[in-house]
Amino acid sequence: MLTTDKKPTVQDFPTATLVIGGPWFRGHQLDTRPAVVVGPFGGPEFADEATMSVVWFFTLGAPQPGDSVQAMFPHELTPLDDTLTTMHGDTFRDIVRSLRRGRFAYDDGDALRAAVRQAWRERTGLTDADPAARHTLHRS
Repeated sequence: MLTTDKKPTVQDFPTATLVIGGPWFRGHQLDTRPAVVVGPFGGPEFADEATMSVVWFFTLGAPQPGDSVQAMFPHELTPLDDTLTTMHGDTFRDIVRSLRRGRFAYDDGDALRAAVRQAWRERTGLTDADPAARHTLHRS
């Protein structure tokens, strides 16, 4: 049997990808929990060369750098087979509310905010949720 051991890269985790990973607290990695990818570390202009992704562990509260928003290596993340459009409604509403109260370093949250707005439009029927648009939301 032929296997390939391709290591994940930042490009495998575009903005708005839902993942699980273990956030760090005081030098110790905690148990895994859900998160959403904010973007490549350093911003979108570094997408091709970034070695880490910025993720928001939304179950830890509103986005706050260092607490619920952390840079993670791709091998520390596992993608989920879900999107902002298809995830549980209560969880999505919590993300929307927390997103408004939190902050990101620099402009890191701009692409995620745009993805959340698009998902909200699709969920409320203001925009057609065609498969191509969902793929773009999940993978861009």
